[in-house]
Amino acid sequence: MTTETDERRDGDEAEIDLGHYLLVLSRRRWIVVAALVVCVLSAALYAFTARPVFRAEALILIEKERRDPNYNEGMMVETSADDYYQTQYRLLKSKSLLKKVYESLELAKSAEFSGGVDALDAAVTVSPVRRSRLVHVSADSFDRALAAKVANAVSDAYVEQNVESKLFISKEILRALFKSEAAAEASAEGPALTYDSLPAVVNSPLIQNLKTEMASLETKEGDLSRRYTLEHPERARLRSQMAALRSRIDGETRKIVAGMKAELSGRLLGNNVRVIDPAEIPESPFKPRKKRTLVVAALLGLMLGSLLALGVDMLDQTLHTQEDVERKLKIPFLGSVPKVVFDEDTAVSYDKMISGPKSFSGEALKNIRTMLGFAAAGKEMKTLLITSTGQGEGKTFIAISLAMVFAQLKERVLLIEGDLRRPNLHKRFSLSREKGLSHYLAHGKDPEEAKSLIQESGIPHLDVLVSGHIPPNPSELLSTPRMPALLAWARKHYDRVIIDGTPIFPITDALLWSDRIDAAAFVVKFGATNAQLASRALQKLRDSRVRIAGSIVNQVTAKANSYGDYYYYYYYYSDYIKNPDQNPETP
Repeated sequence: MTTETDERRDGDEAEIDLGHYLLVLSRRRWIVVAALVVCVLSAALYAFTARPVFRAEALILIEKERRDPNYNEGMMVETSADDYYQTQYRLLKSKSLLKKVYESLELAKSAEFSGGVDALDAAVTVSPVRRSRLVHVSADSFDRALAAKVANAVSDAYVEQNVESKLFISKEILRALFKSEAAAEASAEGPALTYDSLPAVVNSPLIQNLKTEMASLETKEGDLSRRYTLEHPERARLRSQMAALRSRIDGETRKIVAGMKAELSGRLLGNNVRVIDPAEIPESPFKPRKKRTLVVAALLGLMLGSLLALGVDMLDQTLHTQEDVERKLKIPFLGSVPKVVFDEDTAVSYDKMISGPKSFSGEALKNIRTMLGFAAAGKEMKTLLITSTGQGEGKTFIAISLAMVFAQLKERVLLIEGDLRRPNLHKRFSLSREKGLSHYLAHGKDPEEAKSLIQESGIPHLDVLVSGHIPPNPSELLSTPRMPALLAWARKHYDRVIIDGTPIFPITDALLWSDRIDAAAFVVKFGATNAQLASRALQKLRDSRVRIAGSIVNQVTAKANSYGDYYYYYYYYSDYIKNPDQNPETP
């Protein structure tokens, strides 16, 4: 059974999902805006350049006729059936009717209807009014006057066709009646036998009663004929009664036939279809409707843009937020650092960035320093490797910055340049690269020799061991026993050892530090690092038994205001741009 707590949790998840979608739309707002602009501009181009089409509309009333039981069912139109009106709607657009209109208006001379009757069929629309017997007959044309002519012509042609149909049926019935009457006059037995099959006669109660009485007299006369001769008075009386009854039946039959002829003759002048409102020349175009077209285009643009934004976000495998790091990489989130622009990429610039009075980058790095303390969870974390998925993600920037913020705590910090392939740490600190890590790994005999290779950085409590000259065999050097001996010596003489390692791809030098360090911090570039590739890199670290302290999102840009948690970063970033004199991070 679902508890109240479960229901609240479900409700919270639904709200979080909605917020997530809103953040996605905000983050991908330029896609939404682009789709909106394209749709609106396309609609505007169509609305203001398309040739206007005018629609004229006539209103027709189609009444139902009461079915008359006096007429032969095989010769009458059934007007009370449910499909009667559907039949009439089809007749309004029948080929024969449209062809008649096409020829009467000489539409073949019009370029618009040069396609023949099919073009006219496409221009005419029949629209029944719901819950009524009214029908709109519309005609579209580039010529407003021609649209009204076509609508009226179709309506008039339909009315005339309905009259002709009724005339045809009524005339056929009258012709049949006249033929029956002529045959009755020529018949020796009178009209009764000739008109006997007419429904009006068959359904007449009076005639049926008279015929029943006649049948009774005929039965009685048959009984008397077996007992008496033809001249018997009783039989003579019965014959007289039968003659009178037969004469009465003939008279009633003639009355019914006469009534049918009179009614049919009157029906020749009647019609159950008529035009209520003839079509008038329209004043404004039916299409394009500019305002409606633009509104619909805007709505479609928003819908399309939103779908595209959500789709692009689903396909986007780059990392942006804490949620991305924790959900896609499944490692702790240590923090984020805004993108920093230096006049000169030197240690002095780093020091100003971190120590500036309004440096949010410095605060962000100090928060990461705190998070690393939490990540240690009581375990020793004196040696920390800084690595990333690939080049250009700012791993060296993070290594230098973290070394400086730890040094601010008056910890003795050693920054080791662990990249023996593309060293550049000496440039940032303006240090000599004549001797360094590669020299010790190649020629050192005692870890104490490293002391002479370590240089002061110019930052209090921070020393640097540069890579030295680039060796031909970096992997072999990092695999020698001298490296763990160096780290063991550094642990004794320094409170914190930070190693600026190589990326995981395309080389694997960073993995050679795996069993000699306490933990590794994984750097990802905001909006650039591929989650799948980063996951593969992390898996390599796990396979090498590296303890991963967490991930740092680097180079968060001004667009990060659409990522919820990063709004605060953007606030400071924008403030720095507006006040460069107070911003130590920008020129």
